[in-house]
Amino acid sequence: MKRIRLLPENLINQIAAGEVIERPASIVKELVENSIDAGATRVEIEISNECRNIRVADNGSGIHSDDVALAFSRHATSKLEQEKDLWAISTLGFRGEALASIISVAKVTCLTRTADSPHGVKVECENSEITISETGCAIGTTMEVKELFYNVPARKKFLKKSQTELASIIEVVQSIAISYPEISIHLIHKGRTTLKTTGSRDLSTVVSEIYSRELLDELVEVYKDDSQDKLEVKGFVSNPNFTRSNKKAIYLFVNGRTVKCPILSKAIDTAYKGLIPGDKYPFAILDLIIPASEVDVNVHPAKREIRYTNPNQMFNFVYSAVKSTLEFNSFSSSTISSDAIVSPSRSGFQSEYKTSSKPYFPVANAQNKVDFSKMQEKIGKSMEFFSPPTQSKIEFNEDITTNANWFKVIGQLFNTYIIIENPEGLQIVDQHIAHERVIYEKLKSSQNFASQLLLTSIPVELEPTQISGLEENRELLAKFGYEYEIENKQVTLKQVPQILVNSAPDKIINDILESLEGSLEHIENKILITTACHAAVKAGAKLSIWQMEELINDWLNTSYNKTCPHGRKISHIINSKEIASFFGRIETN
Repeated sequence: MKRIRLLPENLINQIAAGEVIERPASIVKELVENSIDAGATRVEIEISNECRNIRVADNGSGIHSDDVALAFSRHATSKLEQEKDLWAISTLGFRGEALASIISVAKVTCLTRTADSPHGVKVECENSEITISETGCAIGTTMEVKELFYNVPARKKFLKKSQTELASIIEVVQSIAISYPEISIHLIHKGRTTLKTTGSRDLSTVVSEIYSRELLDELVEVYKDDSQDKLEVKGFVSNPNFTRSNKKAIYLFVNGRTVKCPILSKAIDTAYKGLIPGDKYPFAILDLIIPASEVDVNVHPAKREIRYTNPNQMFNFVYSAVKSTLEFNSFSSSTISSDAIVSPSRSGFQSEYKTSSKPYFPVANAQNKVDFSKMQEKIGKSMEFFSPPTQSKIEFNEDITTNANWFKVIGQLFNTYIIIENPEGLQIVDQHIAHERVIYEKLKSSQNFASQLLLTSIPVELEPTQISGLEENRELLAKFGYEYEIENKQVTLKQVPQILVNSAPDKIINDILESLEGSLEHIENKILITTACHAAVKAGAKLSIWQMEELINDWLNTSYNKTCPHGRKISHIINSKEIASFFGRIETN
């Protein structure tokens, strides 16, 4: 065995750099975070030479001339003074490793000047060797990193294509820009602006600058605070009908620091469960503000992994904030309201639908009271559209159609879609998907699942693994109203939830089997979704006007009325302006 000896300082730095500097994006992150810690309000990042040359310039406080040489040494920092500071970190940087790591794998030039200095300092670094000289420069710091990994061929070989590396840099810069809307950030690649924010201090403005103003229409604001525990979460999440195919648009921050946090990710996933498809993800920006002493950011050199003193508290706090936001937005932002229904079946066709237990007009909410008795007197003419075909005259009562809180069931399309008129235009609702949402939420809130014995049921032949799954989950399925007999390779349903007595047993069994994967919570939710899907009115089923009204009423009163439990959109609106434009009309307000 060879003798033990100390490694050369440069080699030590290169080993440390392997943890801190993974790729060009790592350098951008470290340097921009230094700029933010220095109080900069403007940061410019310029990328060239296949992302191996990086320039970051800021208008921050600069580095004091007496501290410049020390700044490039390992474990040298201005952000920690004593051991207890490590457990209450309020800055982005604190380890004192970034600059030493960078100069060990790239050629670096630093220009810096503080406000109280008449001149600046120029630092040139190569192979961890430093030379310092005076120079003229603006207040702040400019870091020029060139030929990244020039002296570490193995690391250089593993760099991705320049477009891939650039994409990673953009992700880092976007995340920082979103986290710090008060800072103007400008990213330039090959002389062209790739991203630019104005430092407006407004998060929605930053989102529109990075993405688009149209995206803001799909977002709802999240805010919750707990003064007792000094917790706060703020940001935006997307409506369930707006999803992405990956998690790249989920931005998570803790005290302004970009983090990879399974706990926060799980909180968001759980809040959206049953609202979006399993292979889709929301757009989300959430910043969790907690006491610095309640989080440990000193877990990994990259500083993106964290630990909480009370992880369950953080999960529940963020989960409840997102869930309540989605619940409120889903109901309050619905384009039509159940508070005022203009119903053909309650006027010209009243006698035909006496069996409905619904009142003619539900009570209006306190914010939008409507005199329904007077409205009912006016309905006659407005409902002539629904009179027998021999009557050709069509009139609409202006007092009704200009009321903001009403909808009118027009009829059914292809015995599958319910057509509704509302103040925004024409709304098309998929009857099966809407009913599925209604049943799912009723089942989810129920503690007692009524079941029904089946007099006859066709045996279904299954594979051994499927039989095993049913045996293992027999008690769980019984909880939801499913009972069955297993003989050899055949399964026969004996009892099902009461709402499924008319469904095909073989289809029920096959769908239940698909549900029996994952965690217990996941399985239970999928069983509810499967039950709701089989119980919901089918596409192609003819409905009466009052049945459509009742379905729409129930749908509007669900917590999430935009998507079904599988994540499919329930309705689509063709707004009145689009209709008027198609026919060459000019709409007037």
